[in-house]
Amino acid sequence: MKIGVIGVGGVGGYFGGLLARRGTDIHFVARGKHLRTLQEEGLQVLSSAGNFHVRIHATAEPHEIGPVDLVLFCVKSFDTYHATREMESMVDDSTVILSLQNGIDNLEKLVDYYGSERIMGGTAYIESSLAAPGAIAHTGDMGRIVFGELDGEASERARSILEMFQQAGIDTRLSDNIQRVLWEKFLFICGVHGVSTLCRAPLGLVMTCPETRELLMQVMQEVQRLAETKGIELSKKAVSDAMELVGTYKKQFKCSMLRDLEWHRPMEIEALNGMVVKLGRMLGVATPLNQVIYACIKLENQKILDPLWMSQLEG
Repeated sequence: MKIGVIGVGGVGGYFGGLLARRGTDIHFVARGKHLRTLQEEGLQVLSSAGNFHVRIHATAEPHEIGPVDLVLFCVKSFDTYHATREMESMVDDSTVILSLQNGIDNLEKLVDYYGSERIMGGTAYIESSLAAPGAIAHTGDMGRIVFGELDGEASERARSILEMFQQAGIDTRLSDNIQRVLWEKFLFICGVHGVSTLCRAPLGLVMTCPETRELLMQVMQEVQRLAETKGIELSKKAVSDAMELVGTYKKQFKCSMLRDLEWHRPMEIEALNGMVVKLGRMLGVATPLNQVIYACIKLENQKILDPLWMSQLEG
């Protein structure tokens, strides 16, 4: 199976690295210094499960890779529109595109462009990040992929992907209700990313303070009510299960949105708490806590996206 990876960050770099180490025919699309390091020195994974280094094929030009059997689509949500069109030369009639992104609207964008028959939904449960050009840091014990066909079928192609991932040492599960999986992950990350970034605090500090712990739970409850109104059947224990999962993270864990804020990089606020607010308005569901989080973090994101805007205010 020939694989292409779009987005060589914490998710695409880590899981793509495991597949490359296995000897899979895999190709990576990257940019800038990250690309040059991957080409010259290979991919380095620094993991609590064991460090490894692997030589890979990386390019800035998807047409150099050509059609693939599977695309691992791992870009940030705000890059979905551009990346969807950029990778067109890698997609033919038999290509499967597996999204491993945060958020709940990326699949719709992929389906609109490529058709539902090519798309699978998925999510990654992992603590990982781009530590330096060419280097991925994986911390904690989690490193799992859950994915599935949009119609829930355990298709032959889904089982083939499952087997390939598992042979590479990836903890992988095939879901018959991927929309539910994506919404339960969405509930989790809207709470964790939103509250942790708003407080500018590692997850352990958020959980130590009773007030922020309660805030975290209530933010998740807003997402659960939104899902129910939209007709998505989540587990009745979705929030309590999410809070239990939060408790398994290391106290010093920083979510990707908080790291992005600290490093002055664009944040996925529109795809997370911003999407909660947008859908809440459309469906008539009150989401006041998510609105506060969205407003505050959107302002910080605006400073990052438009430094000139900030300098004009200061002037």
